[in-house]
Amino acid sequence: MESLSVMFVVPSGGGGGGSNSVAQEAMGLARLGVDVCLAVNVPNYGKFLASYPELEALKIQVLSYADGAGLAQHFASCRIVVATTNASVFDVANARAEMMKGEPTTLPKFAYYVQDYEPLFYPASSERWIKAGQSYTILKDAMLFAKTNWLCDIVYANHGIKVSKVTPSIDHDVFYPDLKHRNPALVVAAMIRPATLRRAPARTIRTLKEIAKKYPNVSMQVFGVSEEELGTAGIELPPNVKNWGLLRRSEVPELLRHTDLFLDLSDYQAFGRTGLEGMACGCIPVVPVLGGSAEYALHGRNAFVVDTRSDDEILKAVDTFVSMSADVRWEMRQAAMETAAGFTITRAALSELRIFRQLAAS
Repeated sequence: MESLSVMFVVPSGGGGGGSNSVAQEAMGLARLGVDVCLAVNVPNYGKFLASYPELEALKIQVLSYADGAGLAQHFASCRIVVATTNASVFDVANARAEMMKGEPTTLPKFAYYVQDYEPLFYPASSERWIKAGQSYTILKDAMLFAKTNWLCDIVYANHGIKVSKVTPSIDHDVFYPDLKHRNPALVVAAMIRPATLRRAPARTIRTLKEIAKKYPNVSMQVFGVSEEELGTAGIELPPNVKNWGLLRRSEVPELLRHTDLFLDLSDYQAFGRTGLEGMACGCIPVVPVLGGSAEYALHGRNAFVVDTRSDDEILKAVDTFVSMSADVRWEMRQAAMETAAGFTITRAALSELRIFRQLAAS
């Protein structure tokens, strides 16, 4: 196979689902023998390195850039450059424009790894909403790819751009079950992000309060938010809900391994990584029906897929799980672990390698 050199452009400090995908799949490509590097903008560079120390062990370069001209300097050694967010699309477009100003040179091929439908992040018709919508078309001749059919379909429906499908992944070296040590009481956990409204913090707190009222013997835990953030947002947790605060990436699976039911009550999920990671840890997720959870979640078999706009539907899923016998609950847990086992980094990297080879040959 002719050698490939791929650069992922990631203007992020890491730790989020999209950054985790890019970092772990870059490592997967490196293990296949692909020459991979990452480019991170200066404000996020130090934090990104701290988030993914394992990149160094695989000798994956993490380059920094301050602007389009700085990013353009890194393009010379790459055949394929991959944007990973709407912001990085504009960074890549600026860098390409800088390259075209100078002497004639061979440009790399460009791609956009669509991690979410980012116009949904912003108020309709706002400047950032418009810019996010433009990101799908501004890189002329770029190949777009995404990890869920929902993302492929929503980009095509709104922008008329075909998006190739790749395989999602989770890191099984980090997310795995511990079947020996289980809590005697049922444990329900949720992630709270007050600053991210699409993650429905108010709905999640409201649900936890209802569970606390109805099931006083169920242990409830949250993570992803500091006590200070809770206070600033005016959020008061029920007295029997433990807050683990802001967990490092390595600490999240330890919590999920000792959780029975994980609540993701977001308005939608482009993929819903934490739900699948929970399944890999032996935990059953409640995930939103809107979005890409159909890639892995089968309602009543390995997960609960609910319309998160309905409190009744959410609480019905909780009631169903709590009322299950231990044997039925175990069968559901077994199905969840079996499903998650199929989402490997190697499979994801191979699916990306296929489209990168097609792009390089085009």
